[in-house]
Amino acid sequence: MILVTSANGKTGQHVVRALLAKKQEIRALDISEKVAELQRLGVKEVIAGDMLDAATLNKAMDGVRAVVHIGPPFHPRERMMGEVVIDAAKSHGVGLFVYFSVLHPQIEALIQHTMKLKVEEHLINSRLPYTILQPMHYMQNVFVGDVVRGGVFDLPYSMETPLSFVDMQDVAEVAGKVLTEAGHERATYELCGSDTLSGFDIARIIGEESGTRIETKSIPLQEFISHVPVKMSDYTVHGIERLFTYYNRHGLTGNPNVLAWLLGRKPTTFAEYVRRELKDPSVPRNAFELHAPVKK
Repeated sequence: MILVTSANGKTGQHVVRALLAKKQEIRALDISEKVAELQRLGVKEVIAGDMLDAATLNKAMDGVRAVVHIGPPFHPRERMMGEVVIDAAKSHGVGLFVYFSVLHPQIEALIQHTMKLKVEEHLINSRLPYTILQPMHYMQNVFVGDVVRGGVFDLPYSMETPLSFVDMQDVAEVAGKVLTEAGHERATYELCGSDTLSGFDIARIIGEESGTRIETKSIPLQEFISHVPVKMSDYTVHGIERLFTYYNRHGLTGNPNVLAWLLGRKPTTFAEYVRRELKDPSVPRNAFELHAPVKK
């Protein structure tokens, strides 16, 4: 049995599907009652509850051989959640802990990166067998169907910013690999695709693949935040502001070699992702995987 936390989020659902494809038994934990819907995919057990609740966490850990922990980004207690999940896994004798971190967690200007770096440190010091995955910015954060329908690709930072991407399906495939193969213990893997693109590049590729004229538009950060479909705490808003301010100044890039080695093939390109999305542009929008709205 493998426990997946934050299982109902975008990342969690991709990981669950990848593990089910490998015939693994899954226990899914998420704060949302909608986690029950994962049973339709073949998930054996679901638990709706807060991972900061000791009783919920003990129930979730009972009898599992491995844990996949996906922390909720831009949440003020993300570090605490990661640490209590690690401690619970250790007390239950879990055989492998797979942690979803982020590429370049040492960037102190980004609060969600520093949170994940602290969780990485706690995991390493726990002496649990572990694998740390550090994915880059997900391609799935570009909603191709919306861009094509509206004819506009907008960003709350410079269209010239260089940004690397990775396909969430590639990342989930790697997660399935490290959970079902030996030899990945005590490894930290940077997971980055081969594309480094500006906003202008993204609009061009979507336009070429869809046969649609796509304009680019820079929008104020506050306008972007106002369009996020969930109520966000001040902490979350502050984290997003720092993230996009950093992108505007520096961009964020990585190297695809590790991902290519793990996959045994070239990583999915952004053009390939766009073509896949155009076949099914009705993918639900969910820009941020939040643990729960936090009161201001």
